Amino acid sequence: MNVFWILPILIPLVGAALIGILGKIARKESASWNLAYAVIANVCLLAVLGILISFHTSLGSIVSTELSWNIGPDVGATFKMDHLTWWLVLIFAILGSVVSIYSIKYMDHDDRIDRYYLLLLILVAGMIGVIMSGDMLTLFIFWETMSIASYVLVAFRKEQPEPIEAGIKYLFMSAFGSVMILFGMSLAYGITGTLNIASIGTIIATKFASGLSGVHYIIIASLIIGFGVKAAIVPLHTWLPDAHPAAPSGISAMLSGVVIMTGMYGMIYTLTSFFRPSGTNIGFILLWIAVITMVVGNLLALRQNDLKRLLAFSTVLNVGFILFGLSMALTGIDQDVALISVQGGWFHIFTHALGKGLAFLAAGAIIYRIEDRGLDRMEGIGRKMPWTITALTVALLSLAGVPPLPGFWSKLSIVIAAVSSGNWQYYVGIVLFLLSSVISVVYYLIVLQKLWFSETKEHLKDVKETPIEILIPLYVLVVVMIIVSIIPGRFEMLAKQAAETAMLL
Repeated sequence: MNVFWILPILIPLVGAALIGILGKIARKESASWNLAYAVIANVCLLAVLGILISFHTSLGSIVSTELSWNIGPDVGATFKMDHLTWWLVLIFAILGSVVSIYSIKYMDHDDRIDRYYLLLLILVAGMIGVIMSGDMLTLFIFWETMSIASYVLVAFRKEQPEPIEAGIKYLFMSAFGSVMILFGMSLAYGITGTLNIASIGTIIATKFASGLSGVHYIIIASLIIGFGVKAAIVPLHTWLPDAHPAAPSGISAMLSGVVIMTGMYGMIYTLTSFFRPSGTNIGFILLWIAVITMVVGNLLALRQNDLKRLLAFSTVLNVGFILFGLSMALTGIDQDVALISVQGGWFHIFTHALGKGLAFLAAGAIIYRIEDRGLDRMEGIGRKMPWTITALTVALLSLAGVPPLPGFWSKLSIVIAAVSSGNWQYYVGIVLFLLSSVISVVYYLIVLQKLWFSETKEHLKDVKETPIEILIPLYVLVVVMIIVSIIPGRFEMLAKQAAETAMLL
């Protein structure tokens, strides 16, 4: 492997540096400078997307490839590119590109636009770095890079108290998670003498073949808690309903669509690499965490009048769905059945990123016009903003799992696997999974009923449709979702390749 393979990390970082330099050169903010920052960010993210598409031809014959160099005794930096890495980085690049285009118009009322796009590029580079890391030290460095950028972006509108409060809460909870990751990482290094993730799994499987000791379970707990904060599993989710509504809507889409899923990846990737070779059944622990996360996320979403808070709690629900599917990778259930479940989990990360990203961007378009997040203040707005509410409708119906939209296909794989598992815990879990899906349909339909069919409020009489500059990125996502709906098999195959990589097959 050569340095060309880490261009998806380098390009956003170079773009961020260029924006930072131009921001210093500019004596004052102007529309032309702001457009220049946006163009740089868009070019960088579209370049990453293009490079990833070109990578996939090589991945057809290369299961996994690495770039490594030592930076000290028994410590090295390792980057990998395999089917799982490619699949997730593709998701990040798609949503990041759409958000960067969306933000050109959406952020035109804000200042410090150079810093906004700089931080967005650093956020994307950090996420890609986490996914491409093959050792714990490199992963942790990019994890913190991603985290710092996301803290600042949540609190970007610092002149308002809500973003500052949400950003501080997010900072403290994520810092606790980072400490837990660092603790688990240090214990893993202590018992294996390496930070290479694949090597740690091999050493644990051979050196502790007779069974795991107490320190291994401490590592497991540390990784679940550490990555679980960012993944927003219950009860570590409490930062999320504050951070998502407070952030600019493009950042809400990134947080909900992909940043949280980076935490999910970190948890599953490390646990699978470390402990699947040793035959542990910690997947059942993850199963019940998933069930609790689904139930709590749903119950809290039912109570919301704030559209962005409702979508935030819907994210908690979908975190439960995804963890439910991925948990089967760490059980003793039949390998073919587990593969279907894990495939569904990775596929649902993709469909959720599309649906939730689109939902937050559409919600942001409404807020852009009326400067209010309350559902009771949006009643009847569908008559005034039909294109925007149509996009939101597609997003919510996909999240609800209505066929043939993408969310249906990813959930179907998980359901089939759970029914075929032959395990009573998954039988109980799938009942709650389906019940949670039905409940989510209720509050999605309540939202759509209020927006489309309620009498238009008096204060909305003069509201105009979303500007075309915002509608274009919304309908880019709509088109992608339609494509996935028409040919789901192609995307399921990509998710299956990612699942095979995740399960070390």
